Amino acid sequence: MDTPEPLLASRPLLRAEDARIAVDDVVAVDRLTLETHGDRVLFVGEVDELFAALTGVPLASRARRGGSDERPGQARVVGGTLLVAGKSVVGGAHLASVGAAPLDPPLPATWTTEHYVAWSARLAGASSSSARELASQALTRVGLAASRRRAIGSLALPERRALILAHAVATSPEVVIAEAPLSGLDGASADFVLSAIAAVTEGRGAILSSARLDPSAPESVLSRGASQVVVLLGGEIALEGAPSDIFAGATIYGLTVRANVEPFREELAARGIALKGGPQRFSAALPEGSTTREILAAARASKAAIVELVPLL
Repeated sequence: MDTPEPLLASRPLLRAEDARIAVDDVVAVDRLTLETHGDRVLFVGEVDELFAALTGVPLASRARRGGSDERPGQARVVGGTLLVAGKSVVGGAHLASVGAAPLDPPLPATWTTEHYVAWSARLAGASSSSARELASQALTRVGLAASRRRAIGSLALPERRALILAHAVATSPEVVIAEAPLSGLDGASADFVLSAIAAVTEGRGAILSSARLDPSAPESVLSRGASQVVVLLGGEIALEGAPSDIFAGATIYGLTVRANVEPFREELAARGIALKGGPQRFSAALPEGSTTREILAAARASKAAIVELVPLL
C-alpha cells in the first residue's frame, strides 16, 4: 500500500473560521475558529458533532448511548469555513482525501473482514482485483492479517476498532479521522488498537479524538503523541496547545462562566492563573500549590457566575 506524501507545512490539517455545525437543524457548534499545527491533532471533550461533520457519518449510525432509540441524525456545516487539508467540509469535498473511522458504526456481522475492507476500496473506485489486494495490505497493517476470513460478528471490540481503521486507510487517504478509537479499552486491548493507530497514521495527517486527558488512561498516549491538543466544551475551545505546554505539571480545570468574564479573568491573573477559551467555556491551569479555592475566591471578588467547574487534567 502506497504511503501518501506528508502534508505541506503551509497547509493546516484543519482550519475553521466562524464554523457553525448543526445537527437536525439545531446548532451544536457555533463560530468555531481554529487553525491547527502539525500533522497529528487530538480533539478532547465534547466532540461528537464535530467528528460527525468531519467523517460524514450521521450520529444516528453510532453505537447507541443510554439505550435510547431517540438519536440525532446528520451533522452539517451550515455557516463559516471548515477545511480539512485545504478541502471544504461543506458538501463533503474533503471526503475524497479522507479516511473516516467513526466510533463503533454498525457492521455486517456475516461478512468477512477482507470482504468488508475490499468493499470499502471498491466504493472508493478500486477495481475488484485491486480492492482485494488493498484489503489484504490494510488488514496486515492493523494486525488482522490472520483474521481476513473471519466473520465480523466473531470479532472482539479491539479487533472491530482495528477493522474500522483498516477500512479508513484501504485506499491511502491523505488524512485519517479516527473518532475515540480507545474508548472503553485498557490493557492489552488498548495496546492492540494503539499499534493499529500508529500503523495507519504513519506518513499521513491524523485527526483523532478522546473523551478525556487523564494521564493515567491509555488515551494519554494519543495526547502525548499529538502535535496539538484541542479541548472542546459546549461547542467552544476551552484549551488548545502543544502537549508539552498542556502537560507541564499544572492542574487544569474546565469552567463555564455566564457573567462578568473579564473581571473574573483579571482576578485570576492577579492570582497567577490564566483563563483561556471562551466566550462561555474556559480552562484554567492552577500553578503548583493552588487549589480551586483560588478560582472560587476570584469568582466571588468579580461577581462572576460559574455554573460548572470540572477537572480536565
